[in-house]
Amino acid sequence: MISRNEIKYIKDLSRKTIRFSEGKFVVEGEKLVDELLKSNFAIAALYATEGWVNSLATDVMIVTEKELSRISHLKTPNKVLAVVQMPEFWDLDETDTGLTLFLDRINDPGNLGTIIRMADWFGVKHIVCTKQSVDVFNNKVIQSSMGSIFRIPVEYVEGAEFIEEYKEQYPNHPIIGAAMQGDELGSFSFPKDGLLIMGSESHGIQDDIDAFVTKHITIPKFGNAESLNVGVATGVLLWEWKRG
Repeated sequence: MISRNEIKYIKDLSRKTIRFSEGKFVVEGEKLVDELLKSNFAIAALYATEGWVNSLATDVMIVTEKELSRISHLKTPNKVLAVVQMPEFWDLDETDTGLTLFLDRINDPGNLGTIIRMADWFGVKHIVCTKQSVDVFNNKVIQSSMGSIFRIPVEYVEGAEFIEEYKEQYPNHPIIGAAMQGDELGSFSFPKDGLLIMGSESHGIQDDIDAFVTKHITIPKFGNAESLNVGVATGVLLWEWKRG
């Protein structure tokens, strides 16, 4: 049986301040927990109903559906819930190259989760977010990432400071900014290595970050839509990057 203190503790992890003070977050659902168990993330506690089985799982607390609903952060609880230790993030001092995805003020958790999933699909190794972006351990981010959060390191930084360090470490890498006005895709060849900056749908890229951009690019418009969802736009640009 789950104690009242456990219930309160797990429910409190829905709040960002508690997540970061405790260094833990919640993962729910069979698909996500299956992906979690294949990762290097450390599981602090695992709760599951009687019918749930996974050969990689150890130390599972069997709970009733009613008990699971009391600790769930979802409207419709699934069969399993894990309390997970936050990992250490990618360090700028690492020497991996390739495309680094830089997200400036991405506030919608669904968009961030989708972008993480896109990065995983297209083979991006690093995502960097400004500190004004939504918390990666927000439950909606985790759900919409569909498990990709366990494979793609995400780091939160002071934007301009990070890019200055990036330029010092990789002086020959271009810094590409997605913008409404810029060179259209098709007239621009993505480099293998570089930094791709995606800005807020509402406000674009902040001026102090945009000042570092060496090339602005835009996805050409053929219809009447006012704008593209940032997750969709990221997918289009990452496809162009992989095409070379």
